[in-house]
Amino acid sequence: MRYENRGPEGPDKGRGITRRVGNSERDEAVARLSEHWTAGRLDPGEHELRVTRAKAAVTQADLDALFIDLPNPGSALESTGTLVTGGVPGFLDRGRDTIMALAPFGALALFFTTGQWLWFLMIPVMGILLYGPEGGRKAGRRRSRGNRNRNR
Repeated sequence: MRYENRGPEGPDKGRGITRRVGNSERDEAVARLSEHWTAGRLDPGEHELRVTRAKAAVTQADLDALFIDLPNPGSALESTGTLVTGGVPGFLDRGRDTIMALAPFGALALFFTTGQWLWFLMIPVMGILLYGPEGGRKAGRRRSRGNRNRNR
């Protein structure tokens, strides 16, 4: 087994992120991964893969790589779920379907006016702008899971 990037090379001579970790750091990383999993940020397969890597981690850099795409505990990203699912619906929430339904007619009118077919690309762009890249499906799944758990 080769450990070419595990040595004390670089300006910090092994004191920084290449510092070796022990069982307590690994256990803490596994606990943090479990928190992210229960918050819905990781699917079961990804959680299992990251936990396995956390238990096999040798350096702090190995552990840090597991959290690079996850928010820090207590960050502002954790509180945004209540804003999306609750509150008073705004203009876009009420008129989103109407705007999307009128987009093809707008594209057709602009096509006949200008003679450019590129206006038809406005239809999927409007869908992405109004509903997001996931099409609004993810929020609906979260709500249905919450309703199922309340009924039990």
